[in-house]
Amino acid sequence: MNWNPFRKKEDESESIDPLDITLSNLEPGYVLDYDLKTWQVSAHHYYEYDGDRVDEWELSSADEVAYLECAKDDGFTYTFTRKIRVSELDADIPAHVNENEDPPDEIIHNHITYEADSSSIGRYFKNGQGTGDEFIVWDYLDESEKRTLSIEQWTDDQFEASVGEIVEDYQFTNILPGGITEKY
Repeated sequence: MNWNPFRKKEDESESIDPLDITLSNLEPGYVLDYDLKTWQVSAHHYYEYDGDRVDEWELSSADEVAYLECAKDDGFTYTFTRKIRVSELDADIPAHVNENEDPPDEIIHNHITYEADSSSIGRYFKNGQGTGDEFIVWDYLDESEKRTLSIEQWTDDQFEASVGEIVEDYQFTNILPGGITEKY
């Protein structure tokens, strides 16, 4: 093959079709805009519930961390959440679970009342690897059914909580693969 100075070098980033990037195929390193902030995907985890898979992307923006979950059912349902301390909730969740096997049916956080919606036993696969850690999750919705609250129990005394909202894919813009963040 003759040397051609005008031949374009092949690059891994050229194999990514920028017109085919969607929320459901995000990878670590990608960047996207949501709620007037630019977020970078720092990790991709997933959950399994009786054969159903929920993808979760860890997003970072400055000193803030949030999570975007995607459940695939009849379509895609996205939830944007942030972790909170369990102690911020109006009830003593660990004590209530130890006494009743479940948290309360109603929880108040930041003057918003959340009602119990569902519970599941699942496995969490950090970075999509390993055999998965088992946990129990209780999901709550507010009156509008747009705000969410989740409580996860990992061991007898290890609980985590998160709050968020159900979002639409069109709310996320400027989705770019890692390394292609410069604007021309």
